[in-house]
Amino acid sequence: MSGQPESPRALRILLVEDDAASRQALNGLAQTLGHQTHVAQNMWQALDLVISGNQAFDLLLSDISLPDGDGWELLRRLSEAGLRPWRAIATSGRCSMQDLARSQEAGFDHHFRKPVETVVLEAILREAAQEIPQ
Repeated sequence: MSGQPESPRALRILLVEDDAASRQALNGLAQTLGHQTHVAQNMWQALDLVISGNQAFDLLLSDISLPDGDGWELLRRLSEAGLRPWRAIATSGRCSMQDLARSQEAGFDHHFRKPVETVVLEAILREAAQEIPQ
């Protein structure tokens, strides 16, 4: 035994973000932390990755405002298909009390204002990697 804490396992993350700069930053951070990412630019692309592509994901990291729907609808559709990831994180420029309540009702575990602080996202991903069953 080395005395070092065991590294958390790599998460399979579905990243859904229509803004190219945000998508690149979030994807880079997740990969730097050792996680496997699959990226979609809109709701239908994400649904296709999961349902048609027969992909299972540990964590959904989704923008709320998407060009062809929203993150709330995406999570609802994944849940209805029995493919809801273990954890779900919403990101948005909109963070009113109504938006936060709607994210909670939809089943998101967290809702962050964009841009998400790196240290906050790192902590959430680390926590998720330790909690999600192998």
